[in-house]
Amino acid sequence: MPGLGRKVFSAGEVLTAVNVQGYLMDQTVMVFASSAARSSALGTAVSEGMMSYLADTNEVTVYDGTAWQSVGGGGGLEPFLLMGA
Repeated sequence: MPGLGRKVFSAGEVLTAVNVQGYLMDQTVMVFASSAARSSALGTAVSEGMMSYLADTNEVTVYDGTAWQSVGGGGGLEPFLLMGA
C-alpha cells in the first residue's frame, strides 16, 4: 500500500492501524545495513515512493514501483555532510 499523503490528526482521534501504516510507516526513511538486509526485511511488501538508507554504502534509495533507485546520482551523503559543516 503506498503512503496515503498528509493528515493532520485531531486531539482525541482514534489512531487506527491503517493510519499508522499509511501515514507514518510507509512515509519514513527506513534504515538497513545493506540492500540484502532490506530485501530480507521487506520481501515483496514494497510500494512506489518508499525510501531507504543503506548503511554499508551510505546511500539513500527510493522504490520507483519497479526497482530501488539511488537518490541524487549515487554520490552518497558526503555532499550533504559537507554542506552542513
